[in-house]
Parts: sequence; C-alpha cells; structure tokens
Amino acid sequence: MNTRTGTTDRRALRLMERVLRGGGELAAEYPLVFAPDAPGSLTTLGADGIVHSACATLVRDLAIGSERLRVGLIGSVATDPSERGRGLATRVLELAERELARDGAVIALLWADDAEFYRRRGWREFGCELDFAFDAAAVARLPVRGTIRRAAPDDLGAVHRLYLRQKNRVERTEAETRALLAVPGMETLVLHEDRDVRAYACLGRGADFANTIHEWSGGPDDVLALVRAHFERLQGASAEVFLLAPGDANELASEARACGARDWRGVLALGKVIDPVAAAERLSDWTRNEVRVDVDSTSGGEPRITLASASGSVALRPNDLLELLAPARGECARVGELERALDVSFARLPLTPFLWGLDSI
Repeated sequence: MNTRTGTTDRRALRLMERVLRGGGELAAEYPLVFAPDAPGSLTTLGADGIVHSACATLVRDLAIGSERLRVGLIGSVATDPSERGRGLATRVLELAERELARDGAVIALLWADDAEFYRRRGWREFGCELDFAFDAAAVARLPVRGTIRRAAPDDLGAVHRLYLRQKNRVERTEAETRALLAVPGMETLVLHEDRDVRAYACLGRGADFANTIHEWSGGPDDVLALVRAHFERLQGASAEVFLLAPGDANELASEARACGARDWRGVLALGKVIDPVAAAERLSDWTRNEVRVDVDSTSGGEPRITLASASGSVALRPNDLLELLAPARGECARVGELERALDVSFARLPLTPFLWGLDSI
C-alpha cells in the first residue's frame, strides 16, 4: 500500500531507521518525505499492523534546459532482516513503480549500494555526472575570491535564486529549498561581495556525501573558491574534498582540471521506464517528427516499441529508451546507431538531466 497515514508512516520509519541507520534518526535527512505535509509518500508491505518492507517515493519534475520530464524517485528501501528471502523488496518496488506511474512519472530513479539487485529487476544506469577530487596541491591553486561565510537564514532567498539559475535541475519551491538546507550533517557556505550573495556550496548531508560538495551554484571561479574554503574548514580531516557537477559543466571542469583536480564521468542514477507509452510519446516529441514512434501493448507482456522513418524501422524494449534519452556517462553510441539505421538526426538527444545531492531520497 502507498500511504501518508500517521501510524503506518511511523512504523515504516522505525523499520527504515533500524535497517538503514542502525536505529539512528533518518527523518530529518529527508524532509520532503517525512515532514508533515511533505509531498513524498511511503510504500509499505506488512501484515497484522507490522511493516515488513517499505520504501520512500517522491514525484519530481526535471528541468532540462527548456524541456521538462516527470520522474519518480525511490529511496530508503528497507526490509526487516527476519523477512528477507521472500521477495518483499521486489514487491514493494513494483508497488512503488506503479504508484509513481499513476502520478504521472515517466521514469523512476534511485541510488543504491547494491546495484546488481536492481539490475536483475530491470533497472539500468541512467544519465551522467562529473566527479572531481581536489587534494591539497590542487586546492592551493584554486582562486581566492569575495567574502566566504556560513549561510544564514537571511540568505535563503539568494540561495534559491542561484539554484534556479541552474539549467539542469529539479523544479523546487523556495519552501522546499529552506527545508533541505536545514538537514543535519551539512555545511553550506556562501560567497558574497557587500550584500550580494554570488555563489553557494553545500558539503555533506546526514549520513551521505562525506567530504563531498553535492550542490552549488554560481560562477566557476566563485564555486572553486568555495571548494577551497570547504577544504580549509575540514582542517586536515580529509586528504581530499569532492565535487559533483552536471555532465555539461564544461567551464567549471576546464578550470578545475587546470588546477590539478582529478575527474571522472559517473552515472547519475539507476533508472527504469515505468510508463513506456509516455516515454515513447516524449521521444517522438524530441525527434521533431522525423521518426514515427509506435507502441504495441496488446500482447499482455512488455510493450513493443517501434521507431520508423522513411529509411527503415527499429524495435526497442522500454528500457532501451533510457539509452536514447539520457545514456549512462553521456555515452551516445546507441543514439548514433539508431541515427544511421533510420537515416535521421536526433538533434535534441540525448538529454542532460541532473539531480543535485539535496534532491536524492
């Protein structure tokens, strides 16, 4: 069942905290799921008033430049150890996927330590992020700019406006930004001149993102100055500080590399198409009508998706669409194969979605 009712909500939370945090607090880390009147939900399985398996879900709209894509986030998947081996986690995931699809999500996304568990259930690597590591030598070459201090409550409006400048992001209200900036275990620094906040950077979040700047906005030099400040404030507690960035953050990447930062391309999340018809329709929109997209779901099994042009046709499975919309690590080989097979150009693909660290659940 999918619920926001108080009793089951509390029982599911206790299960999640016991399984995922060793009994430690979890709710404060995810205010968009667990806070009163939060937009998120919990999907649970149990019997006789006892929750055996549960996960959190949250529907979000991704801004990808001028495009919008509705996705469903899944997180905090937990099953009572005494109930494992009965397929409960698989069933609770299936329930969550169906609920998210009913709420209009086209693709479901999650982050997992055990990726193989999810791959066996149809999940695939999705999207791209750039990861940077700055050691002391690289930090010494970073710029020093403006005045840097810890963010104060009065900075909220400026921070939210800076967030909205990111072309690839989750659509988020100012109230949601306020709640997320208050999560425990995180330090947010701002860079300003006079009263003008020009950049911010968030490091850490609860039990996640240790020594990692997972959300930021501002000019590249200002953001790198904040990286330097975060590293210095760690006072030797870590040999490196890490920075997550969108796959198309080319100017920041160039400056970071020039300072000696290590970098690599990572995967944004694990993804699964949960509404193949809607995904195919969006693909048709993004191909400028050069390709006809047909979906046959009459067989009762997995829908058959066909892309057809004047030069030929190609059959796809639902999750093949992930490789077209946002391929893992930005690798576009599949897009190129289809362009050659159909003799068309997918000029608007692939997309470059990005979810910042505060958006994960």
